[in-house]
Amino acid sequence: MTLSDSLYKYLTFLEKTRFIKNKEEAISTALEFYKKLAMHDWLPYVYRMGGGRAILMDSGMLSDLFHGMSNLEIFNAAKASALKKKLANPFFRDTDFSDPENWSVVLRELEIMGWGRLSKFRNEIKVESCPIPVPYLQGYFEGMFGFPFERHPSKIPNINIFVPKKKK
Repeated sequence: MTLSDSLYKYLTFLEKTRFIKNKEEAISTALEFYKKLAMHDWLPYVYRMGGGRAILMDSGMLSDLFHGMSNLEIFNAAKASALKKKLANPFFRDTDFSDPENWSVVLRELEIMGWGRLSKFRNEIKVESCPIPVPYLQGYFEGMFGFPFERHPSKIPNINIFVPKKKK
């Protein structure tokens, strides 16, 4: 593969500053994003992600949108969104999300969409640097995974931990 001089210099800079491990990993990750975001299908003013359309929105605008809603409205909207996503996304249709082993599929997609860094440890979901309000996250997880979740407070700012409640 041939890279322009400016791209090669940029990758070398990222590698030297340890922002990336190596050039190959950065190129591979970039191509994964390209594929996931269906960038080959982007037209002027229309960005696509899988079968849907993506819009880029300032986090302040997003915050303003949520500010006009109650926590219950935000939670219910997220839950409905998750249920629709499970039906509409062909990658999700045959996946059993009641099995925590499959949660990483959803968490990875949310990371790619800019929701922050999401990781799973045992049955806990850790969300870092997320611009989405907590009620939305909780509703989305409940709708997607089929468990009620509790938010456990973290002493570290911008980190939220979600733990599924035990079914009775």
